[in-house]
Amino acid sequence: MIEVYKVDVFTKEPLKGNPATVVLGTFDDETMQKLAFELNVSETVFVDEFRLRFFTPTKEVDICGHATIGAFYVLKLKGLENGVYTAKTNAGEVKVRLDDKVWLNVKPKLVSDGETAVVDVGIRIGLKEVESFDNLMSLKPYDVVDLCRSLDVVGIYFYTFDSCFDACGRFFAPLYGIQEDPVTGTANSALAYYLYATKKLVKDRYVFEQGHALKREGIVYVEVNDGVWVGGDAVLVLEGKLFPKGKG
Repeated sequence: MIEVYKVDVFTKEPLKGNPATVVLGTFDDETMQKLAFELNVSETVFVDEFRLRFFTPTKEVDICGHATIGAFYVLKLKGLENGVYTAKTNAGEVKVRLDDKVWLNVKPKLVSDGETAVVDVGIRIGLKEVESFDNLMSLKPYDVVDLCRSLDVVGIYFYTFDSCFDACGRFFAPLYGIQEDPVTGTANSALAYYLYATKKLVKDRYVFEQGHALKREGIVYVEVNDGVWVGGDAVLVLEGKLFPKGKG
């Protein structure tokens, strides 16, 4: 029997933000992939102390921002105190900070700055600006398949400055079984770094919104300090027991 939790991340309101399944245990690769398919959220994270592995319904990914935040939110619920910790991922070691929110530190690199920029935050994210919120809402996930392949990115984050905050975005990763991700930590950390590095919008702290098209609105905070820290709130919506070999 393994403990399993469903957490909505980048929100204080249940059934908003981005859901992540947090499994406090690990299995062989095939079983973890099958469980991620069975649990069927954008990311399932398997936690072995501070070692984290992330699976979409179809593939393992090296790192995931909202699932990392979800995992440490659960660990905090189980008694982990505020402070700075080191998580081990397939993308390397990353710092996680616990205070009134949960924060993940990433070290972005600008790979290219063309019509669609590419930023590496442990995974490669494409960034493309659109003119308005209405244009953003009109986009379709299947439109980006060829672009993802040509840029060798996990997905494309479309963003607009037509927002109540610094920007509003949508993230599509169809090659990884995610037609649209509700609210994406890695993509928003990539966006903050890109805006800062290219001087398109220079700030010490950014606030982004995402999730409108899926009616799962969430807020992402990003601080530019020793790389970038991407953080947010979280709320527990489900907890239970996982029986990977069945019961009864």
